[in-house]
Amino acid sequence: MRVRTKNLLRFIAAFAIFTIVFSVLMDKLILPLYVRHGQEYELVDVRHKPLPEARSILETNGFESMVSDTLENSDFPPQTVIDQQPPAGYMVKKGRIVKLIISGGERYFPMPKLVGKVLKAADLELERWGVTVDSVVSQFSSDKPVGVVSAQSISPGLMVSTNSHIWLCVSKGVPDKQLEIPDLFGLNLDEAKKVIRKAGHQIGKIRYIQNPDLTPYTVIGQKPEAGKLMDNPVTINLDVSTISQQEE
Repeated sequence: MRVRTKNLLRFIAAFAIFTIVFSVLMDKLILPLYVRHGQEYELVDVRHKPLPEARSILETNGFESMVSDTLENSDFPPQTVIDQQPPAGYMVKKGRIVKLIISGGERYFPMPKLVGKVLKAADLELERWGVTVDSVVSQFSSDKPVGVVSAQSISPGLMVSTNSHIWLCVSKGVPDKQLEIPDLFGLNLDEAKKVIRKAGHQIGKIRYIQNPDLTPYTVIGQKPEAGKLMDNPVTINLDVSTISQQEE
């Protein structure tokens, strides 16, 4: 019985010594070697480099890499490193995984139809595609309720890129009175200008057309055509007879 007790005590003592020695070795030798304790290196800068080149540089310097995100960015070609984490210059251990954010390039898409949508919905749609609204103007509209988009500067379906710019026209509702396009054919240019202003419209481009058979400065054409009813003032372009070719 005593022999068994002594053997047990010896075993416990040996196990305790082994545990202590093993712990010391792990703490002082094995673990430092495993984690490369005290051996940190400055992380290289791979921003603005093509992804394959950036990965090759990191691998050569003892680091690993992974793409963490892809951003639409027209400032850089596709597959270009925009940013990295950790940042360049940080002291890190060899084998560290460097997360890379790369450019997806400029994306093209068909312009959505915004006419008929309330302004808030149109804004959200454009924000989703990254399109900037330059301005919003309000005009009367006979067929669109108040607050609804009645016109857009980029036609629906036209292929555009992110970061494009657009202006929107929003309805103020039905006008109290529509403005008629006056008949200007045969009028002298100065008289036609007065009629346009009196009707509430603006004078647009004036194209002079050589015609020796007509009195100079006589209106021989107009756009929009006479008789049309408009919700808002418009620009009226004129064709005018002249002796020599000219244009305003």
